[in-house]
Amino acid sequence: IRLNLNDAANRDQGAKVNSEKAKDVRHNNIVAAKAVADVVRTSLGPRGMDKMIQDPMGKVLITNDGATILKQMEVIHPTAKMLVEISKAQDIEAGDGTTSVVVIAGALLRACTDLLAKGIHPAAISDGFQVALKKAVEVINDMAQPVDLNNREQLIQNAITSLSSKVVSHHSDLLAPMAVDAILKIIDKDTATNVDLRDIHVAKKLGGTIDDSELINGLVFTEQRVSHFAGGPTRVENAKIALLQFPISAPKSDMESNIVVSDYTAMDRILKEEKVYILGLIKKIIQSGVNVILLQKSVLREAVSDLALHYLSRKNVMVIKDIERDQVDFIAKTIDAVPVAHIDQLTKDKLGSAELVQETSAGGSQSKIVKITGCPNSSKTVSVLLRGSNQLVLDEADRSLHDALCVVRALVKKRSLVPGGACVEMEVSYQL
Repeated sequence: IRLNLNDAANRDQGAKVNSEKAKDVRHNNIVAAKAVADVVRTSLGPRGMDKMIQDPMGKVLITNDGATILKQMEVIHPTAKMLVEISKAQDIEAGDGTTSVVVIAGALLRACTDLLAKGIHPAAISDGFQVALKKAVEVINDMAQPVDLNNREQLIQNAITSLSSKVVSHHSDLLAPMAVDAILKIIDKDTATNVDLRDIHVAKKLGGTIDDSELINGLVFTEQRVSHFAGGPTRVENAKIALLQFPISAPKSDMESNIVVSDYTAMDRILKEEKVYILGLIKKIIQSGVNVILLQKSVLREAVSDLALHYLSRKNVMVIKDIERDQVDFIAKTIDAVPVAHIDQLTKDKLGSAELVQETSAGGSQSKIVKITGCPNSSKTVSVLLRGSNQLVLDEADRSLHDALCVVRALVKKRSLVPGGACVEMEVSYQL
């Protein structure tokens, strides 16, 4: 009997230790999550402060976007990591409210501390939150007012609300209508239930001010420039555009190799062969009726040789090279072209078209942008050109515009509105 009593006492003591351990773990988790919420709390709302973050490479970032702040933080604690993931999920799903979601999660966990101190089991608290969630959704749905997508002013007011807490808030009268018009151009107002933001290309160009930003019905290239090597055209009307994925230059062997030439006749023969090969390519390109070439960046060899540029400029063909691979799908959709991977596949039916392709100055002799406007499929894609006096402002304008686009997208998904300024939170609190 004595042994059994001792065993029971040991078991009780072990259970007590385990219980204390579980309490400590829970407490540590809550403290870690609250610490993350406290970091972003001060950047919430129109009166929130911006954060200046320096990454390990020494690059400085100024933002008050919760998802961006948390992405830059090197969080080690697993519970704190979960809050960072919540913020990422909110950014993907809703696009805005990334700070609010972390602050609310921190506040709920703070409330859990008091409930756990009273001895309520964590499972019961979790079930209580689920019940409260269902009721809160009902309350919000009852408060909601319907939105008409034809009411442009109402949509702009929503986008302005999203931008009010950003660094670029004083430019919201320009960025908000831009976000609304961009979304409305790529959807059918009557039937749309979602918006694919990949159909909106946001291009950034350093220089000028945010007021110089514009919405372009077509394409804009900020990194790629028209090739001026041989004095080709910089403006083409009624353009027939080829989107080429093969290089217009002499072929190279797959292996690294050197050709040793002993006399000048062999050298002449090599140059002649190269000339014949490139002329063959150029003739096939000209036969298809092309007057603008968009050339994908080549990894193995140069995308276009100087000789090819010379021949193309003589035929008044504009060449825009170094197109990135991830831009090809958007370009093809906008100009209604088919990417061509081999010269033999280049035919008239694979060409895109546009009313005007021109290179314009973006302030400064070396600063140029290329615009392609009057595209046949302009109702399905749109481009936004963002300008900024420095990189920090430009990056923040890009993040802010993305949030505004996501707000308008959310209204397309669910066409209803609720009042802002914590009205919803107060009403839910009152009803619960």
